[in-house]
Amino acid sequence: MNGLVERFLAPEVWQTSREPLTGEERAELREAIAALRHPMVIEELCAMAATHPRADVRLTVLEGVEPFMATLPAAREFLVWLLGDDEDFVVFSAAKIAGRHRIGEAYEELLHITGPAEAGLLRSTKPVGIGAAVVAKAMDAILGAEDRAARLQTEREHTRTGQLPDGCALDEHWDYDPPNLPRPVPEDMVLVPGGDFVVGIGIDDVVHPLYDVDDAVPRQSRHLPDFLIDRYPVTNADYDAWAGGPLAAEHALCHPDEPEDKDHRRGIVGDARFGPDHPATGVDWYDAYAYLAHIGKRLPTELEWEKAARGENGSLYPWGDDFDPEALRWFGASFGQARSLEHWRDTLSTFDENTPPVTTVPVGTHPKNVSSYGVADLVGNCWEWTDTNFFTRDRMKPMISGRPRTEWATAEETSVVIRGGAWTSMREQVTAYFRGKDLFTDRHNEIGFRGVIR
Repeated sequence: MNGLVERFLAPEVWQTSREPLTGEERAELREAIAALRHPMVIEELCAMAATHPRADVRLTVLEGVEPFMATLPAAREFLVWLLGDDEDFVVFSAAKIAGRHRIGEAYEELLHITGPAEAGLLRSTKPVGIGAAVVAKAMDAILGAEDRAARLQTEREHTRTGQLPDGCALDEHWDYDPPNLPRPVPEDMVLVPGGDFVVGIGIDDVVHPLYDVDDAVPRQSRHLPDFLIDRYPVTNADYDAWAGGPLAAEHALCHPDEPEDKDHRRGIVGDARFGPDHPATGVDWYDAYAYLAHIGKRLPTELEWEKAARGENGSLYPWGDDFDPEALRWFGASFGQARSLEHWRDTLSTFDENTPPVTTVPVGTHPKNVSSYGVADLVGNCWEWTDTNFFTRDRMKPMISGRPRTEWATAEETSVVIRGGAWTSMREQVTAYFRGKDLFTDRHNEIGFRGVIR
């Protein structure tokens, strides 16, 4: 973050000065924010501004990040936060921006303010002034309707399906083509083109009943813009070079909620079975976040991961719909066929420094394990961290700093979606639709990660 932005947001400035920002200062701050561009810096800025005590600063930062609404979830999250602001002029501006960009995430928050169109048409909702009018206009724009009467059917459809119309700028439903992806595509990344794709499964697709997959039902169509994703998971060699260097120790772009002075080095670095060209396991969610932030990437959302793995048509595995035990590293390759869930658990309990002699394998070992886009190793070998909360399906928002572990260890907010299965996983777990979960502070030798740019 540059010095000009820090000067406006620094506590010593707003604590000593109560004068409102001048028009020139606001313009200067907006221009400085627009020049930042790095996703992690924008995310940090939005987090700082959300709790800033000066309403004019909160509003100016929102105006400054408006150009990033299409591409950065943090900017949209900040906007939604400000829809609950105490100052009406902040809420009015946030609502107008939400309508201008058709920010789907804002819909539910705006609905709390005005109520559904049906209520307003059939009975008095006692609007009290400007706020109701501004919010109503914003909701019309988000839903692509001319007025409250025109959006009635759209709102009814949303109540029935939970989906908003095409064109709404939701993480998972937004047809804007981001203009700032690196061109040409970096050699170690793959372009996943924007468009509709299939997520989830139908009840008739459930062919392996040992595991509960109800959370993957129903099969449905979603939309994502272009994004880039790493061709392979991050390797131990690349991760260890960063974790043992000065950037990891400085924590410049680490998640603001991670434990103070966190040691990012892998705890299993001494286990020779996890070689340099194997996926980087033994890292928690904070570790993965920090590594990717320092190279200008982030963790994929669950939907980004699923699209990269299943293609547009929703195949059950990256290579198609038929399981191939030779196409990936899984429990069957590590230990042999599991006869039952109990046998699987008993076998895994034999793990020690010698058993099994082979755990993960080098990335790219299985050439068939490639999706239609060219993304490799998406199932088997190691689970992969995402940036999606398992229960809410929203982006992860860790808030454990300063809280005792007993308070957050079992909280829903700390359960993150992991995808793809690992060298310890049964056949049921290595499909491209299976949703695993884990505590985001755990460091397992079964969970790795890869990055995206969007």
